Amino acid sequence: MKKFMLIAACLVALGGPASVAAQTGNDRPKTTEDIRRDAEAKVAVAQATKQKTGEMANPRFVRTLTNVQVELTLTDQLGGGPAEKKSVSMIVATGTLGKVRTAGTIRPQGDAPYPVMLNVDARPFVSAEGTVQLELTLEYYPLKGGGEEKEGARQRPSGINQSQTVVLPNGRPLIISQAADPISDRKVVVEVKATVLK
Repeated sequence: MKKFMLIAACLVALGGPASVAAQTGNDRPKTTEDIRRDAEAKVAVAQATKQKTGEMANPRFVRTLTNVQVELTLTDQLGGGPAEKKSVSMIVATGTLGKVRTAGTIRPQGDAPYPVMLNVDARPFVSAEGTVQLELTLEYYPLKGGGEEKEGARQRPSGINQSQTVVLPNGRPLIISQAADPISDRKVVVEVKATVLK
């Protein structure tokens, strides 16, 4: 009985017995095997159309109860001097926002006070393929920034404020930016690693 109802429903969906007979090219109604083949053909055509239009080109990001460890390493180097490294690490659930705030104020003699800070915002999304899409915002104002006297005033450190979205391989570091100081030969390199925690 169930088998008969299934065949009847498929025949109605395809336009009834008359339509079925016309599609087969003879007077016999379609069998269950004919209906199955037609359904598979329709699915294949739909998938090919989606792939052609780019709907399946993007990775599928999933929202699961999964934690991602985000590790950011910032390398600050002035000329040929030793590089200073600063690290920020946080664990964030996929699809949610994590924030780390570190800040202070420097009051040099004979100069106005200025803030120093290292702020990081991160929002990871884990894909079904295992890669991690990371939305990252970085705000960095260092203690040092050339520190040369210029026209009777001490130069203040140059800060970095950047925001970007990157796709990272799971557990492998990637350099996502390199910035040059506009007033000195200082450069800042930002490297990020995102690891999906099982």
